[in-house]
Amino acid sequence: MSNISLAQRVQKLVTLCDQRGFQDLDDLLLAALLKDASPAICMTEGCNNTTDMEPDQDQGFCEACGGKTIISALVLAGLI
Repeated sequence: MSNISLAQRVQKLVTLCDQRGFQDLDDLLLAALLKDASPAICMTEGCNNTTDMEPDQDQGFCEACGGKTIISALVLAGLI
């Protein structure tokens, strides 16, 4: 997780907001904090598969590309 650049984190969080219909990052993170499952996104380059995962997930399985590359928004934003 620590080898993900700030630019890549921002890009994936923006993509997650866009794909899930959130107006901004604050709305996304608030929703993630208030629910049992957090929006999450695949970190593989070229794969923007999104799903819901445990809030602390940092190695979730991606059904689109097959990697253990799904990270929750809360982990990606550095809140967990």
